[in-house]
Amino acid sequence: MLYIYKFNLVNRFDSRRYFNMTKSRVFYILCFILCYSCSSSNNSINVQIVRHSSELLGCDKIFADNLQAIEERNEILLQTGSVDTTDEQPPVKSAILTIDKNETILNLVNVTTTNKETIETYKGNGYNLTLTYQNTVGQHGKIIYTGKFIIENSKSKREFSIEGKNCVL
Repeated sequence: MLYIYKFNLVNRFDSRRYFNMTKSRVFYILCFILCYSCSSSNNSINVQIVRHSSELLGCDKIFADNLQAIEERNEILLQTGSVDTTDEQPPVKSAILTIDKNETILNLVNVTTTNKETIETYKGNGYNLTLTYQNTVGQHGKIIYTGKFIIENSKSKREFSIEGKNCVL
């Protein structure tokens, strides 16, 4: 009888030890997953909507998810135009978008027009932006731009489908 009693103590001890090891493994795995998800979310480019044109830019075009967002909710994702830096130099063609609550200015590097599609490339502040759009004529003869833009840096890349129009501010 004594022998059986010792055997049961040993089995209880082993099961508790196994349970504690399993608990610690689960804890370390959860910590690893949490750390990984937090570090990867910081790499995402957080482009934000603004509700007014930038004071830094002589606005030419504005873009949002769709025209309704621009006209009814006054939302702007991307603006293009010219930044007038000094009297000695001509205005610089630029694009402005808001990333992490800061206006980010990107200077125009290249423009290519093929068939009905225009591709504009901008760079600055560690970001590259490729704006691709087509011109169409909407209601009342207004020009509408439809396309996409891709914003990227060394860590991340995001793509947005957009519609836009000329600035009438």
